[in-house]
Amino acid sequence: MPEKVLSPRLILSILAIALLGFTDIMLETALNVSFPALMKQLHVDSATVQWLTSGVILLTSMIVIMSPWLKARFSNRSQFMVAGVVSLIGIFIDATSNQFGLILFGRLLQGVGAGVGLPLMNNVVFEQVPDNRRGTMIGLASLIVSFSPALGPAFGGFLTAYYGWHMIFWVVLPIQLFALIVGWFTIQQIDPLKKARFDLIGWLLLSCFFVGGLITVDRLSGHGLFNILSLTALAVMLVGIFGYYFYAQKEEEPLLSPKMFALPMFRQAVLAAVLIQVVNLTFNYAIPMGLQLVLKQSSSVAGLSLFPGAIGFAIMSIISGNLYDRFGPKLPNAIGLGFIVLGMVWIVLVPFTVWSMTIAFVITQLGGGFWFGNNMTNAISHLDRVFHSAGNSIFSAVNNYSAAVGIALAASIISIFQKGATNLSAATLNGIQWTYRFDVILIALAVYLSLKVMKDAGDGPMVIKD
Repeated sequence: MPEKVLSPRLILSILAIALLGFTDIMLETALNVSFPALMKQLHVDSATVQWLTSGVILLTSMIVIMSPWLKARFSNRSQFMVAGVVSLIGIFIDATSNQFGLILFGRLLQGVGAGVGLPLMNNVVFEQVPDNRRGTMIGLASLIVSFSPALGPAFGGFLTAYYGWHMIFWVVLPIQLFALIVGWFTIQQIDPLKKARFDLIGWLLLSCFFVGGLITVDRLSGHGLFNILSLTALAVMLVGIFGYYFYAQKEEEPLLSPKMFALPMFRQAVLAAVLIQVVNLTFNYAIPMGLQLVLKQSSSVAGLSLFPGAIGFAIMSIISGNLYDRFGPKLPNAIGLGFIVLGMVWIVLVPFTVWSMTIAFVITQLGGGFWFGNNMTNAISHLDRVFHSAGNSIFSAVNNYSAAVGIALAASIISIFQKGATNLSAATLNGIQWTYRFDVILIALAVYLSLKVMKDAGDGPMVIKD
């Protein structure tokens, strides 16, 4: 049976897993502001260098969907230790490499570690934390993880400007080691393990969906849609998702059961999370890129421009989790949506300056901090407990995948305007502005879906059982 109290050991175990996620995401956001320096040193363009982030997120998503099988088959501590060690090896490779291929390989190893570690944190919360404290603990764990995008850009920009980008990886090594030590002594197993069969066919079909979708978005900037490779990638994506849906209907123990999506509020919550995360990552890519290429600011300034917003996201995560436990999901979700809409209006209407982008990012991130964790907790809590791990995996996977899509989308739109431009600064600004205009459409749809979630959820549980 799950624990009924929050013991110090349980809290430390959740914090250890959160620290693992902290290091992986901090590297991701720290590298984003270092892209111009990496492009120059490694002799690659913006569409190529973004694979150091989007490629890793893609692999993370492919590993995340294995989470229900991993949870059933392997103990929490063994998952954590393998994830931490693999990620640590990747960090060391990147700290000592100067070739793009090796650096990408090291980042992919970190993606494997993140793919195991990120859903593990929420699995432990839903497995071991009482219902009436779940929102607070999700908020606390999100607080730790959310500090990574807060520190990452400023931290990465400062180190890149004064010590070189390799130092980014050296600095996170001791944090990773500390998390491994704490996790070894505190993480425990509550649910019994079983010899679950790995659904290889289902995993391959879902992986086709992830890979095909990201390649399709990535190729739009340089090649368009109507060519053999782009259409092939699009076909792979469609075959993957529709093939999995029909395959899973007949499978006794599919990797991720489609039955969860029979609950309207769950599928609406997932799609809303996808859309808002896509927009969020277009900001993470476009703002530092624009500040450096358009306004000629240093990587330190570009990183610091994201710092206040990411701090706001982290703090709001714990505050909104407490509100969720006290008042339910409607209040924090409504506050979050209000801030997100206000920030989107601001970022579209005001001129592109350091201060305007900093303020716009703060507003949107305050909203994101209120909304993301509560949206997920509310949706998963309305599922039967047998679906909690799978529901958590779906949210973790789509958050990672939509982050990769967001980065690729922003990179694609900006690259379209940059190609052949005689004035790179003006072309980059034009690309960023069109990215924001497209974001308005996505946010409007996400707000509509989220309002539907709050209406359909009601005040009581809407449980769908196996």
